[in-house]
Amino acid sequence: MWLKIKPYLIFILPFILIITLSYYLQGLVLANQEEVTKWLSSFGPFVILVYIILQFITVVLAPLGGFFLVITMIALFGPGIALTLAYLVVTPTYLLNFYLARRYGRPLVEKIIGKTPMGKIDHYVADAGTFSLVILRVFQGGSFDYLSYGLGLTKLSFKTFAAVNFLAGIPGTILSYYIFTKFENLTSALLTFYAVTIILAAIPIYFHHFRKKHKQ
Repeated sequence: MWLKIKPYLIFILPFILIITLSYYLQGLVLANQEEVTKWLSSFGPFVILVYIILQFITVVLAPLGGFFLVITMIALFGPGIALTLAYLVVTPTYLLNFYLARRYGRPLVEKIIGKTPMGKIDHYVADAGTFSLVILRVFQGGSFDYLSYGLGLTKLSFKTFAAVNFLAGIPGTILSYYIFTKFENLTSALLTFYAVTIILAAIPIYFHHFRKKHKQ
């Protein structure tokens, strides 16, 4: 039984760690929501520019985990503006990550995200098809900064990655908007968001790998 579960744990655990770190940062934002909102508001008309710069940095430097910035913007501007802005910022930045990995190779990627996370990502992206890529982009956009680097080291074409990145990010944004508008309490919305996206991503990917293994 353990031997059957172990391969899936190798895939799942890195994302659990990423989510845990991101959730910790989000918890800090939620616990100090008023202070964070005031701090961002202090930038006046430049608050959007500040967000764009910070979000860009957290996506390129993947271990930082930047979803807490999205939560902050939701608290400040509401889900509609915040999630739309997040899509417009992170989507082209994922392309940059993919390009950097393709252009400069594994040495640069390992310096950015670390050897241990890279090893975990290798295990998955080695046979990641378009189906898995679409599912992860829709439901696990918060982990896509890591995957965009890992996929850049594979034979996946830039055009395929770009198409999935831009198109699959749209339903992911709509799903996020739907969840965050159903709750008045931001903490409850965040917990629901994680529960829904993890389950909806895990089920189809599990059956995809099961079917692929069964065919082999």
